[in-house]
Amino acid sequence: MSKRNRRRGGSRTVPAILLTLLSLAVVALMILRIPAMKRAEAAEAFAPASPAPTGAVSHTAEPSAAPSDAEPDPTPGQDATPAPTAEPKPEYFTISMVGDCSMASNPDKKGWAIAYESVINGDYSYPFANTKSYFEDDYLTIANMEGNLSDRPYSSIEWFTFLSPAAYANILTEGGVDFVTLANNHTMDFGQNAYNDTTAALDAVDLAWAGENETYLYQTGGGLKVGLYCLYNRLTYNSMTILSADAQKKLVEESRELISHAEKELREQGAEYVIACLHMGREGFYEPTEVQTEMCRYAVDAGFDLVYCTHAHRLQPAEKYKDGMIFYGMGNWTFGGHTNPGNGTDPGAYDTGIARVTVCRQSGKARLESFDFIPCCLSSNVDLTDFTPNPNSLNNYQPTPYVQGGKSWERAMSMLNGTYAGANYITDYGNVLQAMNG
Repeated sequence: MSKRNRRRGGSRTVPAILLTLLSLAVVALMILRIPAMKRAEAAEAFAPASPAPTGAVSHTAEPSAAPSDAEPDPTPGQDATPAPTAEPKPEYFTISMVGDCSMASNPDKKGWAIAYESVINGDYSYPFANTKSYFEDDYLTIANMEGNLSDRPYSSIEWFTFLSPAAYANILTEGGVDFVTLANNHTMDFGQNAYNDTTAALDAVDLAWAGENETYLYQTGGGLKVGLYCLYNRLTYNSMTILSADAQKKLVEESRELISHAEKELREQGAEYVIACLHMGREGFYEPTEVQTEMCRYAVDAGFDLVYCTHAHRLQPAEKYKDGMIFYGMGNWTFGGHTNPGNGTDPGAYDTGIARVTVCRQSGKARLESFDFIPCCLSSNVDLTDFTPNPNSLNNYQPTPYVQGGKSWERAMSMLNGTYAGANYITDYGNVLQAMNG
């Protein structure tokens, strides 16, 4: 009988029954052993790993993915990988600068139809009407204000004096000016009382200012913290030439110390970008004096980012010096002191402009991004493409941009880049009224 037939047919005998029972016992033992093996395998999988030998790489296997679409929680005690910190976006701030603003005519012109007060005729928006758009959207606009604001009568022994009604402070705010420096040779023409009236008039219209050897920290809307320092200290050519060589040297050294101290003070106050407003140079000249160049460059060496220089009543070169920017002379702006600047003999006497720098702030640091210049004429009643003053020219005190690329535009730009070949305007202070007030 084959094995096959024996397993399938015939009656069961006792030995067959025993074999059957033994087979069932083996199967039962195998069934009981399977769960035990799985439990042992699971225990081995989560057991602590043996220390890796020195020099070997040890790692822990990642747990199996959870049976769901949700992301698994990080392994207990292990932080999730932090997201990379985004680089702060750069912020840009435009600072604009214009020259000397004297919002009055000299006393000998009071009441004349060509006088500043007569031309303005109470319209505070008139002087900046053709340039206000440049200042409305910038962050800070700076001007040099020469003269006083007061409704009280004052007299002075000075040759040139500029006394305006207190309400003329509105000319500056209407024009978009945010800050004026009072550190110049005309601020004290009428004495301390007139100066106090002037600062009160500026405060009344909420116009920022700083006087002689003073600082100001400017910030608006959480923007750039701009520190401004103003200094005259009789560093102008005419004031220094009456001093001895030793006195001039002492004056320069004293001024250097003042500038350096002011820069440190502004930085301690949190200023991110610092500007020195210096009043110096020689009137009528298209290039800076040696002292002017030395002091402006020293200001940058001392840590100032920008130097804004006034006094010459003429445009002078701009210079990128080290990490700073220097504008040596901004000329006049709305300037009642000259009914016909240069008396028709100086081709560049009406040339002026708007200097602008763009400052970039990123990651807590501010730096110069770019700069530009917009050539303008002191007056709007001229040919803005090709204008050369003549003895019959009249200043209507309303600065206006020249036509880009025109002869007048090119002339003003040549002053800024230092290539202007015109003669300086020599002022004879022995006969100053005739020389400076045509």
